Amino acid sequence: RSAGAASPAGLAPVAAAAGASGVAGSGAPSSVQAAAGGSAIPIPVLMYHVIGVPGPRAPWPALYLAPSLFAAQIAALHAAGYQAVTLRQAFAIWDGAAPAPPRPVVLSFDDGYAGDATEAGPVLARYGWPGVLCQQVQRIGFPGGLTAGQIGGLLGAGWELADHGVSQPEVDLTTATPAVAAWEVQASRAALEQAFGVAVTDFCYPVGHYDPAVVALVRSAGFTGALTTVPGSADPATEGALRLDRLRVDAGEAPATLLAALRDAARRAPPAPPASVPAPPASSPAASPTAAAGSGRAAGTAGSSG
Repeated sequence: RSAGAASPAGLAPVAAAAGASGVAGSGAPSSVQAAAGGSAIPIPVLMYHVIGVPGPRAPWPALYLAPSLFAAQIAALHAAGYQAVTLRQAFAIWDGAAPAPPRPVVLSFDDGYAGDATEAGPVLARYGWPGVLCQQVQRIGFPGGLTAGQIGGLLGAGWELADHGVSQPEVDLTTATPAVAAWEVQASRAALEQAFGVAVTDFCYPVGHYDPAVVALVRSAGFTGALTTVPGSADPATEGALRLDRLRVDAGEAPATLLAALRDAARRAPPAPPASVPAPPASSPAASPTAAAGSGRAAGTAGSSG
């Protein structure tokens, strides 16, 4: 945390509430050397937001996926031979420390919405599959967000906890002051680890934006993996462990469309960098926006919001 940064509202209550959840430590490794003598296979990381039905005034309806459609997607993935793994398990595969299932896939859930526990959790439990929860600290206990107890339940079911920053609405780290950016990265990790008693080793860039300075900040904070919104399958050997691609799942996306997107991502070359950095859209307490599906990775560019 930067000197002089004040604690945000909600950090202390989150830690106190989660302390009673009884979540055991994850035993996650403190550092991972991506693609160091391990498997070079890309692994797709799906990006979900709200598992639920948007109300008539929902500001970002494209981020909502109906629970029935989510269940159909997971059933289709299972039938097609996919096996969900956590991000730490993906790094173990890339490092050669664990064997890869025939079709590994990471299921990431951004922000921390209640539907992750009430809708997604029970569906994944049918298959014994984990998810990766990219949690905003200030969304914990917020209307429509997960409670500390729900997060503890997901972790107890094998889910993994990743850091998505402190603030809700999200802060663009590429335009924030250095002190604010450092606080968003460092204070969030400290709060989540204290609250839930697990190692938090992966970061998810708020609003999807990053640049070399932000990547360096995330690395210096001790994170060993980070998720972007650049479209494609994650491959640390070509992207870097702190610039992992993902595939956004949109509202109304049929299972067949999702399977086709996974096939396409497996054979598609990385996208060309954009001419300029896209401006972040306005955030909302109801849902953090995801705008365009992605962008490039050249120095000074950023992925779209997450």
